[in-house]
Amino acid sequence: MAVKTISQDSAASPASGTPLISTTPSPPAPAKASRAYVIGMPIASAGLWMAVLAPALVVLAIKVSEITTPDTRAGALSLVAGVGALVALLANPLFGRLSDRTTSRFGMRKPWIVGGSLVGLASLFLLGSAADVATVLVAWVIAQLGFNAALAALVATLPDQAAPAERGRLSGLIGMTLPIGLVAAAFFAQLFDNALQMAVVPGVVGTAVAIAFAFTFKDRVLTEKPAPLNLKEILGSFYFNPRIHPGLGWAWLTKFMVYIGYCAGLLYLPYFFTDHLHVAESEVTSLVFQATLVSAAGTVATSLLGGWISDRIGKRKGMVILSALIMMAGLVVIATSSTTGQVLVGQAIAGLGLGCFSAVDVALIADLLPGTQSENAKTFGVFNIAQALPQSLVPAVAFPVITFGGYPTLFLGGAVVGIVGAILVTRIKGVK
Repeated sequence: MAVKTISQDSAASPASGTPLISTTPSPPAPAKASRAYVIGMPIASAGLWMAVLAPALVVLAIKVSEITTPDTRAGALSLVAGVGALVALLANPLFGRLSDRTTSRFGMRKPWIVGGSLVGLASLFLLGSAADVATVLVAWVIAQLGFNAALAALVATLPDQAAPAERGRLSGLIGMTLPIGLVAAAFFAQLFDNALQMAVVPGVVGTAVAIAFAFTFKDRVLTEKPAPLNLKEILGSFYFNPRIHPGLGWAWLTKFMVYIGYCAGLLYLPYFFTDHLHVAESEVTSLVFQATLVSAAGTVATSLLGGWISDRIGKRKGMVILSALIMMAGLVVIATSSTTGQVLVGQAIAGLGLGCFSAVDVALIADLLPGTQSENAKTFGVFNIAQALPQSLVPAVAFPVITFGGYPTLFLGGAVVGIVGAILVTRIKGVK
């Protein structure tokens, strides 16, 4: 879930934080990014993630519970979360491409950062005050459109503002903003007792931070009107041929299946607390904050360490398998928990595995990339789909699984899928 690699023209992935990279060429970047940019850009990224993750983490589940019955709320949440994730998946690369072609006198990125943030914030007021599932769905779709437009333009400022020698350091900082935003979202949510405040307060703070950042850097102004954007160019960003690159195909499938397992345990945690562990709803937001905090701490710690160890020992596949197994072990601990303390332990274990997996997985993909820079950019974009798509697919299958087997069955089933995905990495040839 962390940003790991950014090339010359990029846009953030919808739910992952990893950049979707376009192939539109960029002019030479400045010799060095300004100090204000180096400080402000990661803060703005964390703010936008906080704004969009607060609803995803807690508010959607609480709002859906308020306006549905216990028998229908899991299905309603699956619908809203699944459609929202799909919209985010499609919207992010689209808005990234549009920002590449924006000829505003204010710059290429600022209009999207400011406008997208404000649209997203306005939708949070609608979400928090919604009285039916249809309104929740519309509000969440608009929120995903707005905040993903802002995130896409924000990450695309990196090649505009920073020299190549700086981008690795900055992308590392940006990679930590998603777990930071996740913790901040959970922190704000547990301060309030109604969905409107839980959604709007983090949104106001995140939007204010993003807009403030937009006025601290000199945006690149596009002086020539670009060539028209055609459908073939857009669609070409979403696939590669696994027959030509079988190693990439197996790596994509591994990432996809591991994230199916992870999402199975993440999206329904609030309902696991209330429906399975019988925790009072007034305590859920505090528990989700604690779970998010321990998970994010583990993710941040091992995301820096995992890649370094993999480089030192010169092995990728074994580290991918090990880290994925740690993630799934955390999911099994959660599924078999009888107390909230056990859930927190499971979350910590899953976070440790996630951080290491995120780092080593990106290194593995880099080792398998085709030779040309344009193909490399497209390939990273395709792999971001493997990370984001499970957030749409899991809700689609979760409802019947929960209905017939309960939340532990969903979590254990996700763990099985993740373990199978981890084993598939052994099919990759030419990489240790």
